[in-house]
Amino acid sequence: MSSAKQTSESEYEIAYRSTIQPRTAVRTQSRQSGNYSTGTVVGGGGGKFLLLSLLLSNSVIILNKIMYTSESLRSLPGASGGRVLKMVTEMGSASIGGISPALSANAAKSFLEATDKEKKEMQGLNDRLGNYIDRVKKLEEQNRKLVADLEELRGRWGKDTSEIKVQYADSLRDARKEIDDGARRKAEIDVRVARLKDDLAEIRSRYEDVQHRRENDREKINQWKHAIDDAQSELEMLRARWRQLTDEEKRLNGDNARIWEELQKARNDLDEETLGRIDFQNQVQTLMEELEFLRRVHEQEVKELQALLAQAPADTREFFKNELALAIRDIKDEYDYIAKQGKQDMESWYKLKVSEVQGSANRANIEANYQREEVKRMRDNIGDLRGKLGDLEAKNALLEKEVQSLNNQLNDDQRQYEAALNDRDATLRRMREECQTLVAELQALLDTKQMLDAEIAIYRKMLEGEESRVGLRQMVEQVVKTHSLQQQEDTDSTRSVRGEVSTKTTFQRSAKGNITIAECDPNGKFIMLENSHRSKDENLGEHKLRRKLDNRREIVYTIPPNTILKAGRTMKIWARDQGGLHSPPESLVYDGENTWGIGANVVTTLINKDGDERATHTQKTIQTGQ
Repeated sequence: MSSAKQTSESEYEIAYRSTIQPRTAVRTQSRQSGNYSTGTVVGGGGGKFLLLSLLLSNSVIILNKIMYTSESLRSLPGASGGRVLKMVTEMGSASIGGISPALSANAAKSFLEATDKEKKEMQGLNDRLGNYIDRVKKLEEQNRKLVADLEELRGRWGKDTSEIKVQYADSLRDARKEIDDGARRKAEIDVRVARLKDDLAEIRSRYEDVQHRRENDREKINQWKHAIDDAQSELEMLRARWRQLTDEEKRLNGDNARIWEELQKARNDLDEETLGRIDFQNQVQTLMEELEFLRRVHEQEVKELQALLAQAPADTREFFKNELALAIRDIKDEYDYIAKQGKQDMESWYKLKVSEVQGSANRANIEANYQREEVKRMRDNIGDLRGKLGDLEAKNALLEKEVQSLNNQLNDDQRQYEAALNDRDATLRRMREECQTLVAELQALLDTKQMLDAEIAIYRKMLEGEESRVGLRQMVEQVVKTHSLQQQEDTDSTRSVRGEVSTKTTFQRSAKGNITIAECDPNGKFIMLENSHRSKDENLGEHKLRRKLDNRREIVYTIPPNTILKAGRTMKIWARDQGGLHSPPESLVYDGENTWGIGANVVTTLINKDGDERATHTQKTIQTGQ
């Protein structure tokens, strides 16, 4: 490398020396050549040098023009990034004929004056050229010294810088790719969010339509319910009347049954009395037969006693005959009395029972006739009531059918409404999940982008600090200006990193109402506000956004009056010249600042008209080094 630089320096010196020629030599060369020639000189300085000499000789006007132009000679060995000094000598002639002596004298005088003037100009130009060459030599010497210093710096730092460049080139390329992918995905997310918002608006419209129809159905149902209530009240009244008549019928039926039971009881008693009479008659017959049997037995005993008496003594026979006659008479009297008394009792009891049964039968007949008339009247009333009840039951059945139809329709409407609500809830839940997923992905991408931006910023600050500490930036800029354009790419790789730096960014949001600070762009482009309520609009007029950067700088923006943020919508407040369009209320542009600012500790606060904090957004970035 050093040998190439020395070769380049020797070529520069030879080229500069070859440019220094006496005026007479140039004039002689021009006169001898008779045409134009070109010489090329390599120089390390920049700028242009123009030498004009006007020569008039032998009626020939000779124009010598020497011009230095800057050109990169990257094709020459050892002259990378140098300057090219071209000397072009153009000579032309124009024949002049038919000139008078006066004109020749004037021409000679003009020629001498021009020659003197040219001589003076050439002397001045030669002096300037000499000064320029001296300056170029000094610059070349300084250039060689700077090149040596640069080579020394490259020898010390070039290896680490190249490794760091190779190491971070892939990371930076991946970071740029991730940022581009994140921007593309963010655009896709914005498109999907817009489509989801349109779907949500359509679902809300359908939901409101269903709600309106449901309210109409509810009014109709309420009317039918009132009609049904009236019919049911009338039906209950008729049912109460019918129950009253039924109770009366039951009471009459009970009385009739009771009377029939009494009649049946009387008949049973009559039958029992008849059976008793027959039984008593049978008993009388039995007693008569028994009496007849006893009489025959008595007669047999008497005969036997008489036979015994015939065999016994006369006094004994007489005694027993008398006693037996007395006993027989007593027994006969007693038996006659008992039979007579029993007969009288039976006849009196029978007559009494017959009279009672006849009285009961008469009363039962009277009551039965009354009951028959009452039952007939009740049957007529029941028939009439049954006819009315049939009509009312038919009307009730019709009303119940209508109620059933309305209930079925109501159930269908409720099922459709619930299905629509379930579909809406499912759609909203799916949309929320998708939005949360997209927001999480976007937040992850933004976190990655912010982390990469922070790492790049820290890397840049470290490089700038290292370059400013060793004075590398000034030397590199000097070399770039005086040496070559190709080496400008190498200055980007003269960077050194002494350790690894990691960043951690945390976000914290809080709100006291429906308005939240949904997002703050890490690059300070915009701030997004969101109305999280589903149906309530919020007036953000004259609210203030206060953004404090690292507890030093504070930016305050006042939202224009009568700015309404719709329910479920967002509002972006862009900084000036950051790509935002002023389209209230979805998009506003803050003309007071071209950025919302970035920092390690950023606090954004939303303050209402009363000076109360309604929402905050805190961003903290922590840097750790190893």
